[in-house]
Amino acid sequence: MIKRGLFFIFMIVSFVWSQAGENLNVDSIVRHEADVLDSLVIVNVEKRLKPDSWVTQLIKNRFNVYDTTLRAPKFVNFCLNVYRWGDKTFNSYDTTYVYSYPKKWKVMLKANSKWNLFHVNARDEGDPSMFFNTEPRTQAGFRVSFMAVGFEYMPDVEKLFSGKAIDHRLTRFTFTCSRVIAELYYNKSTGMSRINKFGDYKKGHFINEKFDGLNSSTLGVDAFYVFNHKKYAHAAAYCFSKNQLRSAGSFILGVQYADQDMSIDLSCLPEDIKPYNPWGDRAFRIHHYDYAVNVGYGYNWVFHRNWLFNILATPSLGLRHTVIDDVDKPRNTMACNLRGRMALVRNCGNFFYGANATFNGFFSWSNKFTIYNQNNDVTIAAGLRF
Repeated sequence: MIKRGLFFIFMIVSFVWSQAGENLNVDSIVRHEADVLDSLVIVNVEKRLKPDSWVTQLIKNRFNVYDTTLRAPKFVNFCLNVYRWGDKTFNSYDTTYVYSYPKKWKVMLKANSKWNLFHVNARDEGDPSMFFNTEPRTQAGFRVSFMAVGFEYMPDVEKLFSGKAIDHRLTRFTFTCSRVIAELYYNKSTGMSRINKFGDYKKGHFINEKFDGLNSSTLGVDAFYVFNHKKYAHAAAYCFSKNQLRSAGSFILGVQYADQDMSIDLSCLPEDIKPYNPWGDRAFRIHHYDYAVNVGYGYNWVFHRNWLFNILATPSLGLRHTVIDDVDKPRNTMACNLRGRMALVRNCGNFFYGANATFNGFFSWSNKFTIYNQNNDVTIAAGLRF
């Protein structure tokens, strides 16, 4: 009997102990799950409270650098403060004359027709004078601008579709603010030209003979300062980022660098002109380096609401270094250049369209030649600010 009683008591104690252990395990699991949930809540709250990076903040506020809620590292804040100072100093306008669109981006489609003129006048008796022009070429491309910086590229349309051995293209980078305008451009023209005059051929009268021996390229940098920058907006006529509200003009002072490379391959002359050519099948290469100062004037005429007509002329004087291969010695002369532009612009809210024409004329001379070359283009454009 005693043994049975002890066994019965042992069984009861074991059962109670096991139940207590199970209850203890359940309580620990519940506490563990509660701790995990608490940690997840804390992580989510921390993620919500953690601020975006300064880059993300700029993107969200559409690059509004004047946003007072923007939080950034010290160096970034320093750069932003420098930009704010520069924007206020170099890019401010009289709001009664110029409206600045708040949009930062502009994209546009552009089409361009360009042609070049070359007049080579021989100074030695018996040497023929020559007059060439390239056939008008159609280029089409795009321009993208962000704030003050823009990039455009326009290749030759006919080359893209026909595969002919021609190359006419224009690439340009620009920087524009109220006080300062700068432009870096590269203009290339290969093949598809005409002879309009060659010595005594047809008694020196005008002709129109096909000639594929003329190639040229120009790498240039133009920068100028606008004196009446509060009222006159160059960007309203050529960058579409401003709207000129009232007519205004300004004197302009600038600098110009131009690297021009031109080659004339006389072996490509038509057979009936070759007897008038004393140089045989040689090729001339004429290379100019210009360093000049521009002084000019620009005027924006607002002839109707949201309509603008601009005219700009900037003659320049400076130093030109000329190299004519195998014909004349390299020499330094005075650079006498002239640049002119006209533009017609229409603004319709954030949409805009317009047309402009430009010519760059360069005059130089050497012991054997007097040379004048001119680059011309007419452009139409339409785009959107966003």
